[in-house]
Amino acid sequence: MLLSFTIIFLVGLSATAVFEKIELPRIIGMLGVGIIVSLYILGLIDSSILGISSELRQIALIRTGLSLNLSDLKKLTDLPC
Repeated sequence: MLLSFTIIFLVGLSATAVFEKIELPRIIGMLGVGIIVSLYILGLIDSSILGISSELRQIALIRTGLSLNLSDLKKLTDLPC
């Protein structure tokens, strides 16, 4: 399982760097890596990862929430309806 996390992390970071260089959103690179290294295409990920996938999604959502900029959120709430 540790090897699977390492593959996801390193290949994901590489893909985000490449996508930033060509001025595309980083999330596209991350999604592409997830699809390519998954069990269904290259099979580089251990099947036990699927057992903890819901926890991994929760961690990703929390991390995304923590990286939000509060000033940007305030700008959105100040918009007239």
